[in-house]
Amino acid sequence: MYRILPQRSRIDAPIAAATALLRWLSVCVLLCLLGAAGFYLLAQLSGNVSQYRRDMNATAYRAQIYFDRREALLNYLTDSVVESASLRTDAHSADDVGVRQLPLGAGRDGRELSLLLSARAERTLSELGARLVLVSDDPYVPRRWLHGEHPLTTPPPPELTASLLRAHAASTGPDVQVYWLVTSGPQRTVYLYRAAEEGPHPLRWLVLVLDPQALTQITDGTGMVGVLLADPQGRPALFSGDDIDLPGGWLHAQHNDAFSFIWDFGFPQGLALVKSIGQDNWHLVCHLPLRTVLRDLMLPFLLSLLCCAAAMATLYVLVRRLDRQLIQPAQQQHRQLLESFDFGSTVIEMAPVGICVLRLRDGNVMVENQLARDWLGADTLHGDWNGDWRRAVALSTASARGVQSIEFKTQAGHLLQVLHAATRYHGDDVLLCVFSDVSRHRQIQEALSAAKQAAEEANQAKSAFVATMSHEIRTPLYGVLGTLELLGRTPLDARQAQYLKTIQQSSSVLLQLISDVLDVSKIESGQLTLAVRTFSPMALGESVVLGYAAAAARKQLQILVCTDPRLPAQVSGDADRIRQVLGNLLSNAIKFTDAGRIVLRVNLVAREAGSATISWQVTDTGIGIPAAEQPRLFEPFMQVANPLRSDGTGLGLSISDHLVRLMNGELRLVSEPGLGSSFTAIIPAGVDEDGQEHDTNAPKLRSHPPVYVRTAHTELADSACQWLRRWGATAYRYNEDMPPLDAAHAILLDSDPHDRVPLAWPGPRVTALATGGELAALDSTHPNSLIVTLHSISAIAEAVALLQQGMLASPSPLPSARDSALGLRVLVAEDNPINRVILKEQLEMLGCTVVTAVDGREALAQFTPEGFDVVLTDINMPQLDGLSLVRQLRLQGAAVPVIGASANATPEDRERCLAAGMDSYLVKPINLCVLRSALTELTTGVQT
Repeated sequence: MYRILPQRSRIDAPIAAATALLRWLSVCVLLCLLGAAGFYLLAQLSGNVSQYRRDMNATAYRAQIYFDRREALLNYLTDSVVESASLRTDAHSADDVGVRQLPLGAGRDGRELSLLLSARAERTLSELGARLVLVSDDPYVPRRWLHGEHPLTTPPPPELTASLLRAHAASTGPDVQVYWLVTSGPQRTVYLYRAAEEGPHPLRWLVLVLDPQALTQITDGTGMVGVLLADPQGRPALFSGDDIDLPGGWLHAQHNDAFSFIWDFGFPQGLALVKSIGQDNWHLVCHLPLRTVLRDLMLPFLLSLLCCAAAMATLYVLVRRLDRQLIQPAQQQHRQLLESFDFGSTVIEMAPVGICVLRLRDGNVMVENQLARDWLGADTLHGDWNGDWRRAVALSTASARGVQSIEFKTQAGHLLQVLHAATRYHGDDVLLCVFSDVSRHRQIQEALSAAKQAAEEANQAKSAFVATMSHEIRTPLYGVLGTLELLGRTPLDARQAQYLKTIQQSSSVLLQLISDVLDVSKIESGQLTLAVRTFSPMALGESVVLGYAAAAARKQLQILVCTDPRLPAQVSGDADRIRQVLGNLLSNAIKFTDAGRIVLRVNLVAREAGSATISWQVTDTGIGIPAAEQPRLFEPFMQVANPLRSDGTGLGLSISDHLVRLMNGELRLVSEPGLGSSFTAIIPAGVDEDGQEHDTNAPKLRSHPPVYVRTAHTELADSACQWLRRWGATAYRYNEDMPPLDAAHAILLDSDPHDRVPLAWPGPRVTALATGGELAALDSTHPNSLIVTLHSISAIAEAVALLQQGMLASPSPLPSARDSALGLRVLVAEDNPINRVILKEQLEMLGCTVVTAVDGREALAQFTPEGFDVVLTDINMPQLDGLSLVRQLRLQGAAVPVIGASANATPEDRERCLAAGMDSYLVKPINLCVLRSALTELTTGVQT
């Protein structure tokens, strides 16, 4: 059992009291339940006792009626005894009126007595089952039956003698007329008798012999176990049913009518109803044993017991639930609170800062830890405890709320920082003060500031040195690359062309090295920024692959691009940095792949409101990267250990990883030696939800005739079909086993047919080749067919559109803007004589008329608004630099396009040039393609 008052410590007194109250409450509820069950059983017992009493009263009433009628009959018969003047010869003959005169013998006075027994009286005797006997002391008048069965053959009971009756009558009271007598023995018979004559000593008696079976029928069938007939002295005389074992003392004490429990030695023995019967003061006892009472009470008792058990179980569960869900959690919280208090006190005492609590109303120190005493003194009323910080804290608390901070210096020389805030503690408004010794911190801070400043200065010096070296190297390198490019356009024999190619490759590597070093310097100094603009992810991926198609072809590698048709038409991001990352990945893939293919996949990973996550994946079949070297692959100057590959600087992947992370993306690597590598750059980009589906440059295709795509690459076939469907065409994959029935009226898109069995196609055909151009050209081997590049789905779609419209290109590509003469008049301002000559030669090769100047002042003097279409100027020149030149031109009102050229490849230089009024900015060295694109875009507005 639970303890009513559990032993708890003093700190747990509230919780222990709650537990004790809960247990006392449960005990009270249990007592109430038991009391209710007791009252219920008592009510049931009362109801049963009432029913028992009614049954016993009914039995006693029937017995009373039974004996009263027989006493009345006996009295009637006694009153029918008369004196006879003369006796008849036949004593048993009936008279004329139906009354028999039965002689009883002579009385004490000598006169004859007779019993006048009427027919009605005889019928009553028969109905009542009684027999009439005459008992006399007269030897001449023997005992005989006066009425009853076989009165002549059956003698009267021998125990009935006049002396017995006289003696029994003498033992009763004087007022009794009808006496009762019960014989002993196994066959007990009840006799009612009365003297047949008046006088003190009667000689003749009339006796009614009652039928024992009739008496039993009176008490049987009442539901009682037994009925007892007791004489006036309380002795049991007659039993009905089984013998009734009643306590003798209780039975002798019953002189009056009563209904009560029978008690013996303090224990109940049953219920009994005592009723006086007859004139002889006999008692009728109706008895019900205790086992019958308990048996009738057993069902209510079991119901009560079951209800109490259920209630106790419910109470137990409820108490346990309350204890577990309320008291125990409260006790746990109370203990945790005390533990937290103790822990907080320990933490305050062991804290590495000084802590004190000041009461606001009187300024007394309520709490302080050891460190505060060490710094401010052991006496809280004097010394540094009353320093300037005390007044400053009070003033700042009064003027502002929240955490405040001040500093002061102790007498011992400690520079302390005081953090203080108003709060409440033990019912008072207090000020919590925290002291920190910042002396060492200030020294370290000053040293760190000095070191940081020195590092920043060194970093700036390094950045300036790298930028200067980049500028100084790019300037002569422009002369080398420009001369080599011009030389490449002159007639050369095979050996000279090979030498020229080697020099150009080495120079390109040197230029890439310079750019990488400059990017690393920007990364280390935190100056690398993004230039966000709108671009097409599909066009970007295709243009990058087109740029590396020639390098892959030189190694006889197949390079492919596969773009996701779900890509948005336009996204916003830094396209140049993405191009740089893809260029590094494709360059490495070509470098470390000797056979097989390289695939660039551009897929849409996720699309949300205002943003799209795009995956740029470069996969190759190269040598692969060992797992041990993969974790360090993105570190600067890290290269895979390969005796066959020693070129490169190891900066490309490091720069690419930084650029991807700068664009909030992630660069992943999956590689297996001997199988190849896969680099995936997952980069988020912005999307204009209002204009995302409006692509004005998208090809316009028709649903008829349909297009069948035939290629060895399932991925390319699916991508091409979905792109063509996006642009309006009806596209299907070509099935070799089930050729289409409408081939004559359909277009075949055949990719790389040289690697497959030639296909006889009766209808129009578009052949996509790695050597094809971006503009479709007629295929001389197949009529009504076009050849286009494999690396641009948009170029393929344009060729399909031409076939759908019935417009075929000429047998060779039409002259493009790249090959036509520009016919521009260009003023060139360049202080470096070599670069000036290279620029002049490049512009003249593009079909321009060129006028050169050695600096900005000479260019300003030679400029006339009508004489030039474009001004191309260097930025850093003596006398008058390019920025000043463009400002002077704008001040003169000249609207001529101005292009700035510099060897400084930094975004800051570009922004500075555009802010000064220039229209475009080129980074040296400048090749013919870049120069043509810039001039064409400024003069015609068409980007090439």
